[in-house]
Amino acid sequence: MITRTVSKNPRTTRGDLVNDLQRAGTKVTKATISNTLRRQGLKSCRARRVPLLKPVHVQARLKFAREHLDDPEEDWENVICQSPDLNPIENLWRELKVRVASDSPKTSLL
Repeated sequence: MITRTVSKNPRTTRGDLVNDLQRAGTKVTKATISNTLRRQGLKSCRARRVPLLKPVHVQARLKFAREHLDDPEEDWENVICQSPDLNPIENLWRELKVRVASDSPKTSLL
């Protein structure tokens, strides 16, 4: 019941779950709820608080977007942040996948 409730509504609090179970006749603590959800592979998280954009930043973004609105798609392929060379971990995972695929035996039907 706990996992199903949280799957339907991820914003359900532990207190809500405790109250629901008490109405059903089961007495549990918030810690029990947390442990049960963690065992089921569900983790709690909280949205990170970030500062909002200032009007100056919004205007700068809009100006940049308007200036580059008609740029061809090929220009964006050469942008530095798109370069795979800048992410060595991504390259490592790709290399690992290639090596595993080459070492794996091929399945065949007889």
